[in-house]
Amino acid sequence: MQIIQDIKWIIASCIVLTSLIIPGVDPVMGAEEHDWLNAMMQAVLAEQAKKEETGDRFTPYVAQLATVRAHLLNGESEAVYRTMNRFMEMLQAREEDISAEAADRLFDYCYLVTPARYHDVSRHLHRVS
Repeated sequence: MQIIQDIKWIIASCIVLTSLIIPGVDPVMGAEEHDWLNAMMQAVLAEQAKKEETGDRFTPYVAQLATVRAHLLNGESEAVYRTMNRFMEMLQAREEDISAEAADRLFDYCYLVTPARYHDVSRHLHRVS
């Protein structure tokens, strides 16, 4: 069972690393603009690491953020907005049966770190009010 979890962890890590290595993009240039996405990815990976028995449930979330990263690196703002909001929908729906606590933590963190142009801010404000 641990071997399967290790394999899934390696696959998720490969997805993240692959999304970072895109030909023709200078990884240093514009790194600050991508800090929010790095922070969000780290938060998801931290939640995954906390939940050994259910860690694989976070793999779709990691994959979704990898998709966001690809659009961000390609300068596709509308696609970043769309895929980031899909990530938030996943959290709200607790897809893959992630715990409400983990989903809420990630959702709230998303509001803190994601630039407003890349997500539906009203979704967060509605929840707070």
